[in-house]
Amino acid sequence: MSLSTPKLKVVKFSKFYNNSLPMLKVKIQCPKLGEDKLVYAIIDSGSRYTIINEQILTECFSSEELKGKYVDKVIINNNEYDRYSLDFIFPQLDNYKMNINTAVMQFNYLPEEIGLNVILGREDFLKQFIVCMYKLEWLSIYLD
Repeated sequence: MSLSTPKLKVVKFSKFYNNSLPMLKVKIQCPKLGEDKLVYAIIDSGSRYTIINEQILTECFSSEELKGKYVDKVIINNNEYDRYSLDFIFPQLDNYKMNINTAVMQFNYLPEEIGLNVILGREDFLKQFIVCMYKLEWLSIYLD
């Protein structure tokens, strides 16, 4: 952390199929739509890498646009996945912007209004913040 005073942001857990989950709103650049796409992400300290649902990437980028964002390949659960450099904006965190190398994986796509489409991993997201959870109701994030 730097010597500046960190900011504390508190976010209420989201209700998802009668479960409380520590989800954050995330805007992802989406050239195909001509605007950012709002999706939901869950913070997962057990996931090394940040992962995005393949469906979201297909909706937002052409294969040509993705070529310029390619970073590398990673192994997750003995399977190889491509990673792309993607810009994320977190509206609940004062529109904090991050560029995250994100693995692409096919999830069961959830077409609901609140659908989980990004898993924020510890090597990308969690190394930037101090995150605390309180009674399955509140998520506090210290921004540097």
